[in-house]
Amino acid sequence: MDVGLLGCCATAGGCAFAATYVATSSGSTARSRAQDVRDPLEGLMAAMRSFAPYRRMERHAAIVRGRSECLRQMPVMLDVVTLGLSAGLSFDSALELYCQRYDNSLSRSLGAAMMSWRLGTESRDEALEGMARRMGVSSLERFAGVVSQALAFGSPLAATLEQQAQAIREEQRAQMEEVIEQIPVKMLIPLGTLIVPAMLLAILGPLLGASLGVG
Repeated sequence: MDVGLLGCCATAGGCAFAATYVATSSGSTARSRAQDVRDPLEGLMAAMRSFAPYRRMERHAAIVRGRSECLRQMPVMLDVVTLGLSAGLSFDSALELYCQRYDNSLSRSLGAAMMSWRLGTESRDEALEGMARRMGVSSLERFAGVVSQALAFGSPLAATLEQQAQAIREEQRAQMEEVIEQIPVKMLIPLGTLIVPAMLLAILGPLLGASLGVG
């Protein structure tokens, strides 16, 4: 009786071990096949990334994204600096307030420029103009010029920055209206190449079929 029980237990254990081995081996085989498929794709993507025109396209796309992001963030930055100046803060304190409250590419660039003129490696004018030139945003270059002139001649800066923020918002609104106006023109391409032929086929197909059948 005990021998039979031990035999059953051994048989069950052997079956469980075999099932586990088969499942593990099949799973490892599936993973190896997936890895075999993924490896050529990763190699192809790496080869494309190493291709010089592809790298240039990536850099150009990153620059365009950075400029558009900076242009979107500028009105908020100008509003914060204007509010800080109206509350009696200095320009550096108002700009630092924006850099502390917001975490984006513009705030990081302004923070780095502020650090450079506080450490004395560059003057405020040089740091702001250099940052604007590196980012390639015309509105930021105008901001640097306005700040330099206002601090040099003691002219009121808050009103000038408020006007600049309004001008940037109007420019963004004009660009958005231009994009919206171009949408119907762009819709003509899929409309003429896909939708109209499908509609003509759906309308004329039964008529042609009926005429051919009658004939």
